[in-house]
Amino acid sequence: MTGDQATSDSSARGPICPSCRESLRGNLRQEQVVPQGGFAMAVTYCGACGWTLDCVPARTGGPMRHGPLPLEEVAAPADEQAIEGQFQLRCRELIGEIRSLGFDPNVWVAMTNDLGAAGAARKLLADHHELVVTPWLVRRGRPELTLEHEIGQPRWAALFTDAERDEAALRLARSGQTPGG
Repeated sequence: MTGDQATSDSSARGPICPSCRESLRGNLRQEQVVPQGGFAMAVTYCGACGWTLDCVPARTGGPMRHGPLPLEEVAAPADEQAIEGQFQLRCRELIGEIRSLGFDPNVWVAMTNDLGAAGAARKLLADHHELVVTPWLVRRGRPELTLEHEIGQPRWAALFTDAERDEAALRLARSGQTPGG
């Protein structure tokens, strides 16, 4: 199978498991797990191979759900007129577009809700953490929907340092490369 066939095939199948390469559409599973003496955790995994994709504290206060948890919404910014608020609104739009393609960037959403969109972006850059959605979007020819691309936009120059914009551009360039290539 050529690279082009693999890309078009996998984009038609939606997100794929990084372990077994099977489509997660129809194979995505979630369970609540309570380790002995621990707190309840919501574990998201591939139903085909069991690969853990996400593990977060479980929501409490209701019966255990079977099937996927509802999508967490991106919180409204404290001040929609401030540049930070405008960036958060833009990230909310990007996340909506990404979800329409079949991928839930739940880590990005959770960090945005905890730290604000600009704070989340800075933390991701400082911690050298790349969102899983970035290479997924680049492989599908949609780099303009990535957080890294948005950081580099001139309208956000006051939010990010030159070093942060350079790091975002480098990550975006690297995300299109295949491992070992």
